[in-house]
Amino acid sequence: MFDWIPLRSYAAVFDYAILIMIFIAFWQCAAGIVYSRDTRALNAGWGIIFTTVLILYMGMRPISGVFGDTINYASEFNRLQSGTSSGWSFDKEWLFSFLLNWFAKYSNLHAFFTVCSAIYIGSFWLAMRRIFSDYYYIPLLVIFCMFTFWTYGVNGIRNGMGASLFILAMTYVNNPLVMITLAICAAGLHTSVYLMAACAAIAWFFNNSYYYLGGWFLSVVLSYFAGMTIQSYIAGFGFVTGDDRFTGYMTGDIQIGEIVQTTMEFRWDFLLYSAMAVFVGYYFIFIRKFKDEYYHWIYNIYLITNAFWVLVIRSTYSNRIAQISWFFMPIVLIYPFMKRRFWQNHERMTGIALLVFYAFTFYYNIIRS
Repeated sequence: MFDWIPLRSYAAVFDYAILIMIFIAFWQCAAGIVYSRDTRALNAGWGIIFTTVLILYMGMRPISGVFGDTINYASEFNRLQSGTSSGWSFDKEWLFSFLLNWFAKYSNLHAFFTVCSAIYIGSFWLAMRRIFSDYYYIPLLVIFCMFTFWTYGVNGIRNGMGASLFILAMTYVNNPLVMITLAICAAGLHTSVYLMAACAAIAWFFNNSYYYLGGWFLSVVLSYFAGMTIQSYIAGFGFVTGDDRFTGYMTGDIQIGEIVQTTMEFRWDFLLYSAMAVFVGYYFIFIRKFKDEYYHWIYNIYLITNAFWVLVIRSTYSNRIAQISWFFMPIVLIYPFMKRRFWQNHERMTGIALLVFYAFTFYYNIIRS
């Protein structure tokens, strides 16, 4: 459908579209109209249009190794269609396996990827709509601003689908049956959801952010001075993915046969990126005394999951483990801005915050690439 766009420019089109949307949102904030009724209605309508187009754009992408694991999913899909691969069986990622097998039997590859994109992007859209009502557009834009957003729609597809569906599940905290059902489905898409769910449960029953914040700083110190020792110990546990992939990340063995080799080093860039949400949450909760149980819950989950990643920060493809926490990051960053006025020029401060939140993505996805 979009095969007229050069493969090497496909992701760039998305990046520059987000850049334009950021500048427009910043202008709305600078003009002081971003929260007005007319602007909210305009943004809400545009949010629906852009989300729909993005689902199609991402889902109907050409099948190419440029999109990472897209080519591997396509190969498995073709093997299922030709009968050279076994059919569906109940396993750890049963729901994703079911979708893959069903579409291989009754539909086509592009329809499968479009449904995957709809789950990934649509779950985020609905989650922001449920949390922020008519004000959902700016939070959704912050999600699109994640420097890994595109990657987890075309490369780490199962992880992206599972995480976004789990975040949607968390918006049904007052309806436990729906929340648990969606969480189970999310875990059926990717096993990393089990870690997200465990951290969410811990943060729900023990909600003192002081301890989690202290634990995060402690994890930075421990990781810097004894990271490899801790990493070697944790390598024996496969509770994140439920298979040998996790151990491979810890030891570096998973790089064998990979085209892209990565060094096992302390990732200061990712740590500084993660620290942005730590600082924002600290500022609003401890300095500005922002009282909101849901925000405290999300912030605590972020601290727990990110602290776990910090402990294994030298692991191969460290960003894949960091991403478990980064899925919560946009909500931590933007939630207070949308729920309460903190400054007389609150709109302008929101606009400045948008630019700051987007700065790393702008550098990483546009300037660096």
